[in-house]
This record gives sequence, structure tokens and C-alpha cells, in this order.
Amino acid sequence: MPVRNLTNFLVHLFGDSDELEELYLSAVHDHCLFCHEPISDSRAYLDYRVCPYCRFHYTLSARERIEMVADRRSFREHNRYVSSLTPLAFSNRSQSVPTDYDVELTENQDRTGLTEAAVTGTCRIGGRSVVLTVLDYGFMGGSMSSVVGEKVALAFELAARRSLPMVAVVTGGGARTQEGVLSLMQMAKTVTSVNRLRESGVPFIAVLANPSTGQAYGSFANLADIIIAEPGSVVGLSPIRTMIEATGRQLPADVHTAEYHLRRGLLDNVVDRESLRDRLGKLLDLLVEPEGIKLGRRAISRLQAPSVEDTETWESLAAATHDERPDALYYMRHILDDFFEVFGDRVSGDDRSVVGGLGALRGHPVVAIGQQRTHAGDLGGGRYHVRPEGLRKAQRLMRLAARFNLPLLAFIDSQGADPRLESEEQGVGNAIASNLSMMLNAPIPMVSVIIGEAGNEAALAMSLSDRILMQQYSIYSPISLHHTVGGPSRERYLTREAAEALMMTARDCQELGIIDQIVPEPDGGSHHDPRQAAADLEYSVYKHLAEVNRISTGKMMKERYKKFRQMGELNPFAHEAIQQEVSALLRMHWAGESDDDAEMALAGGSGQTLALPEGLEREVS
Repeated sequence: MPVRNLTNFLVHLFGDSDELEELYLSAVHDHCLFCHEPISDSRAYLDYRVCPYCRFHYTLSARERIEMVADRRSFREHNRYVSSLTPLAFSNRSQSVPTDYDVELTENQDRTGLTEAAVTGTCRIGGRSVVLTVLDYGFMGGSMSSVVGEKVALAFELAARRSLPMVAVVTGGGARTQEGVLSLMQMAKTVTSVNRLRESGVPFIAVLANPSTGQAYGSFANLADIIIAEPGSVVGLSPIRTMIEATGRQLPADVHTAEYHLRRGLLDNVVDRESLRDRLGKLLDLLVEPEGIKLGRRAISRLQAPSVEDTETWESLAAATHDERPDALYYMRHILDDFFEVFGDRVSGDDRSVVGGLGALRGHPVVAIGQQRTHAGDLGGGRYHVRPEGLRKAQRLMRLAARFNLPLLAFIDSQGADPRLESEEQGVGNAIASNLSMMLNAPIPMVSVIIGEAGNEAALAMSLSDRILMQQYSIYSPISLHHTVGGPSRERYLTREAAEALMMTARDCQELGIIDQIVPEPDGGSHHDPRQAAADLEYSVYKHLAEVNRISTGKMMKERYKKFRQMGELNPFAHEAIQQEVSALLRMHWAGESDDDAEMALAGGSGQTLALPEGLEREVS
């Protein structure tokens, strides 16, 4: 049984009883509850309560979590003694309140040393000041009472008032049934405070620990900018027992786990507890007061791209589709430091044909999105095309970049949009249109790079940037390699003649004004020297992001509008090509005439435009 199934196994065994709670919260285990290996002397278990063998994460108290997440001796608790009247004591139904509720509260306070299920305060994580909120599963299951809702709301308001990032660790979070509807209303209270925090423009990171369910999960925890979960955690709105009763059958073993939610696109990442503090510190560095990419004019003038030789269409096609060609994730991990991948669209799934996350480009925080080139055999039929979930993931990252004023870097490499019925039913057309609109309106510097094949609408949906670059052996096409003009092709690749007619090389795109620069590659393609290709790409991307970042937002938006508004109109390259064609036609027409007449015609006569002989204008057009 995989590690992630242990929690569900215990829940199926014990249900939601106090027995399970006591099992989790026992002080020390001699042997792992799951793999039965001896762990009492393990440093991983003693320091982090993690089995070193199967990596099962045991539940911790709020104080233990604070000690593991916050920098040493930096936590300062706030609102420790916030309390409320006995629930419903101020209503006309006060006589219906159970008399043993106060007794139960007192017992939990004595056992845990807490006044309530939430501990809030300020601390430092990775040297950066934050507001920290932790729910304690050991205190009545971490349930949302009026006091818990109030303390959480006060913490969010403190973060907004001081412009400090917010980190919330959720464990428990179900309804405090003894408080009735008042417990339910804490969802509205906490969401109100989250909205205020968002208005202040500071980041909010949520960590879902075991278990994270109920009202906390259905309110403030799911509104975080970044949602992380510990491995194997029970995550979801409804308890497992309720889901079993509702469906009338036993659920799969791994349902309602962090890993299951990650595959369904509902989480950003799953992070091991031993790495959590480091990951939080790096995320905060990327999201809090990011330093813009600044490069002086002299430095920019020194960053001149080397000349690039022309390549034949068929040669480019072979290199662009080579199985060992570096993909988007390769470039993200080699170009960006501290790269943190973000998964899912927070709606229905995680399309692995679109990847992205946050990282630092030469020390400057950026957001990256990319179309991940895979093979049909890797993900199943049609799965290597971009699906609606992937496009929505890209939109999430665009919004994240705009919210924190981070430059956006996009890698283009796709055979196009998924043509299957499921994709149409999930709104692939709407997703593409939304991507196009969002990129054109994003008030941040953007650079897109075509690193392989740019196929049809899916490629365009992520390439409407201030600067569009294209690797030397990449290709741009209005259709997929798996299709021809008449419809789907039975052959895996187009014929050489069809490819040369339909596919555009980097030089073709530059002459048509579609791209701004060709990025050089090693001879024969990037797959011959991926590290050198990554270095050349980093150099070009940094140069163009720095140039765009020096422009004011208003001017940048105007230039972007003008760039794509004029796309397809005559440019210097196209104008020169037309002039050459007209000159050739004129020479053919004036063959055998006097030299003076021919020269006058080629020069355009006495006017400023070419003087076409009567009857030749139709042929030129």
C-alpha cells in the first residue's frame, strides 16, 4: 500500500472517532504505524515526526509546527486570550446549549495548553517577517469556533495593515457543531478578511496538513495565492465517512489525499515537511517586493545576439521534433534559480502539456509558463496536445504574475490544441480566447520563446508578448504536424513538400515581422548541447526582459497593442520582397525595349511609386 493511503486506511479503520485523534497525537512511536520500521531513534522522526523509511507524516501540535516553520525564537503570539461567550448564550435559545460544552473546552485547554484551536502571531521565515496562523487538530479536531474564526480574521487584518505576507497552516478545520450556525458563519468572516488582504497586495500561502477538511478548507485556505500540502494528508471538504455514505460504495484507497488533489489540479504542490521551511522562505523571496530587472544602456548594448545562419525547413523540422530536444521544464530548471513548479488549474485537473512556476532569473523573480513537449506514448492518445486545463493553469500563473508585478516568461512548444471531444466540452475555444485576451492586457513585461514547434492556436495563446524570440531550429506552423490541409494525415509527419510549403523557419518568421530575434542553437539543434542552448537562451531572454522592463507600463501597453494590431501589414522585409518581384516582372515586360524606357519604368518614372505598364498591375497583384 502506498504511503499516501495510510491516512485513509486509518480513517476507514477508526472512522472520525477520538480514537484516531489519540492515535495521531501520542507522544512517541517506537515503530512506524505504517511500515513498522523502528523510528524512535531516527533524527527525521524526532525532529520532524516523519518516518525516514516510508515518509509518513505524523500529525503535530500547533506549537510543534510553529517551531518547525518559524525561524528560531522569532514567533510572537497575538490574541492569545481572545474568548467568546458560551455559544448561543445571547440568543433566545440559550437553554438548548449543551451543558457539557464548557467542560469539553476546559479539558482540551488543559490537555493542549492552548486557549483555542488556532494560534496566531508574527514570526520570521527565512529571515522575512510574516504573519503566521496555525490550526491545531488536537484541540477539538481544529474545528472552526467563533473564537477560531475571530483569531484567523484578526491575523489576516494584521497582515493587511502591516503589509506582511500571510502563511496559514491548516490541520482540522471542520465545523464546531456545538456552536451551530455561528460556526458556519466563520467561513464568511475569514473570507472577508482574506479579501482585505488581497487588496493590500501581499501574498498568502496556505499549507494543508493532515487532515485539512471542512470549513477552513472551504473558505480561507482555498483562497491562497499558493496552496501547498504535506504528503499523504487527508484533504477535502467532506469527511470520508460522509462521502462513503453519499456514494453508497467504498472509495478508492487514495481518494481525498494530497496526491489525489494534486492530480486533479486542486493544489499547487506537495512538499515534504523537512523541506517546508526552505520552500516557504524561497517563495516569500520571490513574491515579496520583487526587484525589477534593471540593466543599464551600456550593459544592454553589450548584450548583442550573435549572427545566426539560415537553416532549411526540413532540417529545422527534424531538429524541432527530435526526441532528445530540451523541453520547457529543462529550460526552466536550468535558467531559473529556486524554481518552484505550480500544478493544476484549481478547477478540474493538471494538464502536464503545460507547466509553469516561479523562479529567479539572474536574481530577479519571474513567473514562467511553458508548453511541455511529450510523446503520444507517454500520456496516451491526444494528451500531448494542450488541453483546457493547461490553458487555465497558464491563466492562473498570468494572474499571479500581474498581482505581484512579476515579469512573465513563456516557452512555446506544442503541436496544437487537443482536438478531442472532451476538450471541446471543457471549453478549449474559450480557454484559448481568454489566454489571448489576458496576455494582451497583462500590465507586466513579457517575453515568449519558441523552443520547438509552434503549432496553431495553442502556440499563439501563449506567445502574445512584448518580445517574441525563436530558437534557430524551431518552426512555426498554422496546423499540427499530424494534419494536412485536407484533414488528418495518416502519416506521422507531413511530406517534405508539404512541410516546406506550410512550415516557417525562424528566418521566415523574422522576415515577416512575427518574431523579434532568432536565438542561436548549437550546430544541428539544441539536443546536441542542451547546456549551451540554455545559456544562449538565458542570455537573450534576460536582455529583452531588461529592455521591456525599462519602459513605463503605459508605453509598454501601447507598443504591445500596436505590435499585434499591425501584424500582417507590410513591413520592410515584405516590402522589399514585393519590390523585387515587381522588378522581375518589369524586366520581363520590357525585354527588347530601349534601355532608357526600361530604366525609367524600373525607377518608377518621375513619381514616387513604380509605374506599372497597363495590364501588368493585375499580374503583380
